[in-house]
Amino acid sequence: MVICFLTGLSQTHLDQNGIKTSVISGLTANSTQALRYEVATLGYNSYHWQNGGVVIVEIFQTVFQTGYEKYVIENGYGQGANTGSPITKLVESQGIAHSGRVVLGVPYDLSTSVGGFINKALPIYVDVRHYGVYRVRITYQQDKVDVLNNPNQIKINVSPTGTNITDFAGPGIPDVNIASSGNLQISGSGNHYIANGNVGIGTATPTEKLSVKGKVRAQEVKVEMANWADFVFAKDYVLPTLQETEKHIKEKGHLPGIPSAAEVEENGIELGDMNKKLLQKIEELTLYLIEKDKEVKKIKQDNEDYRKRLEILEIKNQNN
Repeated sequence: MVICFLTGLSQTHLDQNGIKTSVISGLTANSTQALRYEVATLGYNSYHWQNGGVVIVEIFQTVFQTGYEKYVIENGYGQGANTGSPITKLVESQGIAHSGRVVLGVPYDLSTSVGGFINKALPIYVDVRHYGVYRVRITYQQDKVDVLNNPNQIKINVSPTGTNITDFAGPGIPDVNIASSGNLQISGSGNHYIANGNVGIGTATPTEKLSVKGKVRAQEVKVEMANWADFVFAKDYVLPTLQETEKHIKEKGHLPGIPSAAEVEENGIELGDMNKKLLQKIEELTLYLIEKDKEVKKIKQDNEDYRKRLEILEIKNQNN
């Protein structure tokens, strides 16, 4: 009984009421040379519905570092049969060693057909790099066969031979959407980031890295800018005359260099760029005020000179 029990634990293939698993061990890289192993070949029809179109492939790093990846292969109606192509998704990744990956090969025709449509075979590969050593577990519902000739069959290669491939970067980010019917919460001790794409809050069609349909409240907003508006104070800056500004206002209905109300309503404003434009106008206004202040001081000085001259003339007239 003990012997039978231990033998059951060491089974390579297991069938649990139609859910079947097969385990393949000893998939290694040739030191730094990456190798590709064909671990299974999936049979399917190019048009008809498939039975159990989902195949799960898990790869376990067995030495040195922790590493685990879980892939879901989808090959059924609309994804390989009738329309579309088979796809593979990385749905879970754990550990720090990402030295393996699962990839699909190019489907090829079998010599059989169903309903006038050719049957096909889909190679499933596991790639291993940089001293990696992996054990693979494949979960499926197809019939396991030694010779593939019909759909709803799978051939498991328990002792595949590796072939040299170009080195690769092992993936560590799952290919799945995050969704929740309740509160979606992301927590942890490290930094959180979104590597690609745009983020929408209140909108399903974000057009920027972050699109928010609604109000935003923050304690502080920092906008990084280059070419700040201090160029107005440069010696070679040509300050528009007040007459030119007045003419533009009469013709356009807004300040030069500032978008119109219609443009803002249609396109919105970029806070950093708008702050720069507003600062430019403030600096131009400051130069106008400095210029006018000089004119006022000169007028006051001239008036003071005229007043003194007038006093002198009045004194002379009184003496005469």
